[in-house]
Amino acid sequence: MISPGVIDTGWAEKVSNSEGKQIAQELNEGAIHPDRVADAVVYALNQPADVTVNDIVFHPTRQDW
Repeated sequence: MISPGVIDTGWAEKVSNSEGKQIAQELNEGAIHPDRVADAVVYALNQPADVTVNDIVFHPTRQDW
């Protein structure tokens, strides 16, 4: 199971409500780039046959959170 925090998927740009859009954009400022999620999947899949990765949990590292 891969459990990332907020991911920058472009969803903030699609919010139509102005207040909601501002909140979404603020959340998205510290979001994880989709490439980082892919890196986590590749990491899990590239382990030796005698190693099992069951869960990966990761979060953005914004300093002001």
